[in-house]
Amino acid sequence: MGLRLMIGNKNYSSWSPRPWIAMRVAGLALEGIAPVPQRPQFQENCDAALARGPGPGPWRCDVCVRETLAILEYLNEKFPAAQLWPADRAPRAHARALAAEMHAGFAPLRRECPMNMWRPPQTYPLSPEARGQRCAHRCHVD
Repeated sequence: MGLRLMIGNKNYSSWSPRPWIAMRVAGLALEGIAPVPQRPQFQENCDAALARGPGPGPWRCDVCVRETLAILEYLNEKFPAAQLWPADRAPRAHARALAAEMHAGFAPLRRECPMNMWRPPQTYPLSPEARGQRCAHRCHVD
């Protein structure tokens, strides 16, 4: 049975495509993609899918995970051969820290440069707040 993934709009959400991209790069079988229903419908859909259990059929699953980094952790544990995270502990911790910071940080940059895959590529002016952001690993936004 392939994996099913519910995601938001891949054109406007930087979070939504993350598990999808990881699954594609890792070569994990993806059975279907569906749009994420809004709360509370998401939880209702998850409860119904879990009640049906694993195996073939519409939206059967063994777990429903709604946060993208948690999805990647789940996939890494379920499919270790996919090597979604480094095998060694120290590089894995470093990778997780970077992913968490990019996932939850850089609010001024995300606010001023929202994801829009339909927008033509071009340089956009950034505020001093967004330009001066640094991650904990000394990366700098120019």
